[in-house]
Amino acid sequence: MRKFTLYILLFAFMSAKAQVDVTAFNSGTAEGVTYYLPDTYIDITVEARCVTRTPGEFSRFAERFLHIKDAIFNESKEWELTNMKVKNGGVPNRQKAFTVGVGSSVASNIVLDENGVILAINQKIEKETVEPAAVKKATKSVDTRTYLTEEIMQATSTAKMAELVAKEIYTIRESKLAITRGLSDNMPKDGLSMQLVLDELNLQEKTLTELFIGRSDTVMYTSNIRFTPGENSDTLKAVLFRFSRKLGILENDNLAGAPIYYDFEIEKAPVVSTDEAAKKKKTIKKEGICYTQPGRALFKIYRQGETYFEERLPFGQFGTIEVLSKKMFAKDNDIKVLFDGATGGIISIDK
Repeated sequence: MRKFTLYILLFAFMSAKAQVDVTAFNSGTAEGVTYYLPDTYIDITVEARCVTRTPGEFSRFAERFLHIKDAIFNESKEWELTNMKVKNGGVPNRQKAFTVGVGSSVASNIVLDENGVILAINQKIEKETVEPAAVKKATKSVDTRTYLTEEIMQATSTAKMAELVAKEIYTIRESKLAITRGLSDNMPKDGLSMQLVLDELNLQEKTLTELFIGRSDTVMYTSNIRFTPGENSDTLKAVLFRFSRKLGILENDNLAGAPIYYDFEIEKAPVVSTDEAAKKKKTIKKEGICYTQPGRALFKIYRQGETYFEERLPFGQFGTIEVLSKKMFAKDNDIKVLFDGATGGIISIDK
């Protein structure tokens, strides 16, 4: 949510009587530090798993020679939704811009993000460290023919070739048993050598066995959807995206998949009279640091019979603009304020 912070230091003369002069931003006339209050967006990360099954060359002989009954006979792909993550973030609302006068002691201690959204006053924000993604080691790829003997390669029929490969698998298993029981004529010299030999024999057995039982490969996929709601975003049972067990994650208008729905219900704020609104507008311009009192909305992601996410979330664009009194930031008050960069609301106030 806070990927980067920009520290603005203004070397201005500040007296003990310096005041916090905040005005609504007016391009070309304001002098000081301009900050924005954010609108809130939602980032939805959809995670899915795809399992690809490929039959082996000798799949029809699996039960006959290896007594395996669950071999793969047909090529297929199967998708499954595994997880759904929802987090929020903030983008500056250019209509909610305010300027702290250059003569204020606060101006030199405001922390903004790279987009100018206010994050803190009189408090440092540590740069958020992102853990590097784990690197998945590629599975060792082996050419099956590497383990096929001359006799197997010269077999005149598929059935005969399958029979000879099965015998080779049984020979490998016997070699493994002999080594682990200490009965091999060519025992490895030490534990490390033994493990290397066993690993190689296991790889040979696995590679040859896949010629009968087939191969299953699993790949994880992620898809990101960003949703920035507005005043007219109230909706029930809208299609967020579609999902197919054969095709995976699809666009919301692709009828090849089943719909994944979302509900979005904004909690309505109390109606403010015209006089109250005018008074608040006047206060915002002159009396202190402006921040957002976020509104809330219910966000739900679901499909028939299953709910993936349901929570009431804060949103800056549905809230009201409030003011921290300028008296809080007098020179002898070391007030630290931390704001939520996603909603513009206050996280903490400390002295």
